[in-house]
Amino acid sequence: MGDVFLTKTRVEPGDFVEADGQRVLERFGELRALLVERAGPEAAALFAEPLVSRGNDEAAPTVSWYGEGSGEARPLAALEPAARDRAEAWLADHLRPLRALAEDPAHGELVLGALSVQGAGDVMVVDDHPVIVNWGLLPGGAGAHAGQRPEHYAATLGKYLPLGAAAVSAGASETAAASAPKLPPGMPPVADTAQGGGGPVPPAPSATRPGTVRAVPPIAWVPLVVLLLLAGLALLWILWPGNRLFPAYRAPVAITDADRLDAARALNDSLRERRAALQAALEGAVCRPDGVLVLPDGRTPEGLLPPAPGAAPEDEARAAPDAMLPNAPDRVLAPAPEAGAPRGTLLELIEARTVLVLAPNSGKLGVGSGFFVGPGLIVTNHHVIDGGDSILVTGPGMDAPQRARVVKRAGPLDRAGADFALLEIEDPGVVPFDMYLGDASLKLTNVIAAGYPGDVLQTDAAFARLQAGDLEAVPGLTVTDGVVNTEQRMGSVTNVLMHSAPLSSGNSGGPLVDMCGRVVGVNTFVRQGRMQNRGFALATGDLLAFLEGTGARPAVVSAPCAPVVARAAALAVEIPADTPPAQE
Repeated sequence: MGDVFLTKTRVEPGDFVEADGQRVLERFGELRALLVERAGPEAAALFAEPLVSRGNDEAAPTVSWYGEGSGEARPLAALEPAARDRAEAWLADHLRPLRALAEDPAHGELVLGALSVQGAGDVMVVDDHPVIVNWGLLPGGAGAHAGQRPEHYAATLGKYLPLGAAAVSAGASETAAASAPKLPPGMPPVADTAQGGGGPVPPAPSATRPGTVRAVPPIAWVPLVVLLLLAGLALLWILWPGNRLFPAYRAPVAITDADRLDAARALNDSLRERRAALQAALEGAVCRPDGVLVLPDGRTPEGLLPPAPGAAPEDEARAAPDAMLPNAPDRVLAPAPEAGAPRGTLLELIEARTVLVLAPNSGKLGVGSGFFVGPGLIVTNHHVIDGGDSILVTGPGMDAPQRARVVKRAGPLDRAGADFALLEIEDPGVVPFDMYLGDASLKLTNVIAAGYPGDVLQTDAAFARLQAGDLEAVPGLTVTDGVVNTEQRMGSVTNVLMHSAPLSSGNSGGPLVDMCGRVVGVNTFVRQGRMQNRGFALATGDLLAFLEGTGARPAVVSAPCAPVVARAAALAVEIPADTPPAQE
């Protein structure tokens, strides 16, 4: 999957362009391999990667588009003139090799299908490089491609890559051939005298011969043409938005653009408050003579009470759950699984209960994360497994990878207000996570996001072996820390936590855990900003509502977190008696 989410398009089934009887969008891997080999990787990167949601009886299909890069995606038309000129020059230069491919009988259908876009505004720009979205789609195309719709192509990508006559005529000849009348068996073909054919032409029927059909004069067609024109105008008036006797049905939307805007504003307000708090702590901090930095609340930046000057720190100490600097998860002690049992670290707890979710779909490999919520039961995001041909899960806490079946699902997020899927495997041995559901606010609480981001898996040797068929290879889990910036209601039914723990593609479905090892949310999507991305996790209250009626019954804890941190033994620091006190 590409690094940057570009846009999402709602389409009609008739909009999909076909090549050789198959939708062009479903041949993205073949198209990309062809362009890399024949036109170069930069030309291949011009075409955004599609993720098709097939829809249902009430919702039209949608296509999510992803591109390469790390910057913000902007429409080409929104750029400044100089930047737009550079992007258009790049687009024209790197589309040029596709002209020969479009005229190649072996690949012309696929390339002409890829050059078919919905409109003139279907070019985005990421990191100063153009990316084409909505390719493989034509409004009302009914399988047609750019070669069969030359006027539409000339108004879209034709501005950057004028097609040769061979490509356009090929599309037209295929259409004519498909619509040509079929001759009865045994009848010889009629010569085309307009093209200079020399074959025999049957004699014209005589007007005096019995049974002869007389030619219809052109004037006789006028009433029929007028009636068809009036019928077309009436149909156009009926279909025009606002003219229907009954409004068209539209599936309800759970999360609107206004809801997303409100969430962004709440996030900005929270970040301003966080900046003010950090500034106040910095201005009031005091460095003791023994080098220990103490904040205005009397604690260290890690949220620990400092030892007396000259005294060695304790081996274990309780930390504040909202410490300015989160403690490393390999130093935080997890609760003992049972009375008298040894305690492991928070990192070990998370690694044992988090899994990698693989969902192949039409030759592409969907990658996401998940975690145990019951014996053999795993939660992930609906969009991770949607459309998957089969589902495989693996993780450090499992003996071997296992096939999973979908027990329950809810999604997509913008329609259903939820994005969950419950998977079941045969291995019931992994202990599930506890869930936190309390009355206290989680704002500024330290959290850890766990999962398998795609940009990390690309360089993971174990993941490469797993893809090659080595089922004993388990990729390394990635954990990142941050704080909850704000809690927000999006729409009427969706509750989210916005946090600063870095996420990327592949973290979807992974747990967001507090410093006591309880799940507080399910990481679901990322909002990209100019300076930093912000992660969004669906709250545990929504998750527990989704799990009702299933075999997943995780323990629910409401007590506030009081993490225990193991500190390395340190020698007492002898401070001379005549050392002056620290100056504020």
